Amino acid sequence: MININSVKKDILASVIVFLVAMPLAIGISIACGLPVYCGIISGIIGGIVVGALSGNSLQVSGPAAGLILIVVDIINNLGIEKLFLIIFLVGLIQILFGFLSLGKWFRAISPAIIQGMLAGIGISIFLSQFHIMLDSKPQNSFIENILDLGRVIYHSVLPLNGSNHHLASMVGILTISIIIIWNALPYKKLKTIPAALVAVIVASLFANLMHFNINYIEVGDNFWSSATFFKPALLAELFDIKIIISALVITFIASAETLLTSTAIDKMSDKSKTDYNKEIIAQGVGNSISGLAGGLPITGVIVRSAANINADAQTRFSAIMHGVWILLFVSIFPAVLNYIPISALAAILVYTGYKLVDVQAAKHIFKLSKGEFAIYIITLVAILFTNLFEGILVGFFCALVKSAYKVLKVDIDTEFSEETNTVTAKIHGNITFIQLPTLIEALESLPRDKNITLCAERLHYIDHACIDFIKEWEKERQSEITEKNLDYDVHVSWEQMKETYPSFKWCHFHRHAEENKNSNSQH
Repeated sequence: MININSVKKDILASVIVFLVAMPLAIGISIACGLPVYCGIISGIIGGIVVGALSGNSLQVSGPAAGLILIVVDIINNLGIEKLFLIIFLVGLIQILFGFLSLGKWFRAISPAIIQGMLAGIGISIFLSQFHIMLDSKPQNSFIENILDLGRVIYHSVLPLNGSNHHLASMVGILTISIIIIWNALPYKKLKTIPAALVAVIVASLFANLMHFNINYIEVGDNFWSSATFFKPALLAELFDIKIIISALVITFIASAETLLTSTAIDKMSDKSKTDYNKEIIAQGVGNSISGLAGGLPITGVIVRSAANINADAQTRFSAIMHGVWILLFVSIFPAVLNYIPISALAAILVYTGYKLVDVQAAKHIFKLSKGEFAIYIITLVAILFTNLFEGILVGFFCALVKSAYKVLKVDIDTEFSEETNTVTAKIHGNITFIQLPTLIEALESLPRDKNITLCAERLHYIDHACIDFIKEWEKERQSEITEKNLDYDVHVSWEQMKETYPSFKWCHFHRHAEENKNSNSQH
């Protein structure tokens, strides 16, 4: 039975999400150097198709700012047509991964890498879109954009000479100012209207009323006339290694972003419970269709999803309807888009890039672990100076090195008791033959004029090589005490090790215990 109240709430929420999604979809298309159509079609598919199949009923999918860099890189190296082939392949891979129940593995990513990736993307988007916001052309690299920033600002913002750069900068600054002011307003009812939408409307009215000679969106009377569809002949290149690698890169990033968004939504709303494999399949279906229709890659997007939840959406009907509204708007009112200044859309992405650099998350990572913070910084810098794919690989490599170090690290803490003249050496961590030199050095450095107790209250793992050495070390120390008739004792807590780490049952301890048992029976 249809719940009328639920349907009303979903329709209202869908309108809010539609108003959030439209300027972002258009802005992301322009940022990628693609026709407006590409972002719009992926928004429609993300709403109607992915929304209907999604494993998270409140998640909203569409084009994501986080994939701008990789899309631009693919276009520059392989061309636009192969981009669509890659997106189609991404969809097929995601569907396969979903059926193989691999969805949960895309969540197995260090938060430091994710935050470093988002920060790197945010800074790159900020710098490139800052140039576009001023009706200037962005440079090809992070360094070039940084070096060119002073010139762009000087020629666009400071001289009030009425040039197109100066006028575009006025529109851009106005857009960002409105977003900031709108978000700071204390009135909750007003905040149901998206700040980005208010900013675009005001900036567009201002630019058109003032007759500013700047760049505007260009759309014909028939929006669908600019559609670029997938060419079946390209299927012959489906197994090109460059195509496959690019598809795997987008699959990894898009899937990780989607599932992390799903996890965040589950925490934001009690009505949300994600089926991760179903969600990956839904994203795969959406991306395969988007590739065929000439759209951008689709992911679950936190901004639109949060707007959906805040607008009190009840079911997936809200996400589906937001796609329907986009479809109806561009089909019936395409001419409205021609009045939107590109500098206003670029300004929204400048603000989005700024928000992607989550300083609070970085501080949290720093407090938790200096090592994780180092991975965050390395990932961020690597993305800025190379590209998104190579930067993430560098981050993963550093995370693996750190994990290997933690796994292979062995610590021996010592405590001295004056009353009993005893040094207690506590082993903890994981000890394998790789750390044997460290273990040898640590045990050999223990004093010879005191009682020694070696225990393993926090030992997680130890292999045969290390057990053999400890037994030999214990035997040598006891022999030395006996030969020199010293009044000291060396004791290894084999029983404690056995209780702490059950694998001692198959280690030399078992043989040692049996030898003691046989020796006692002979006596």
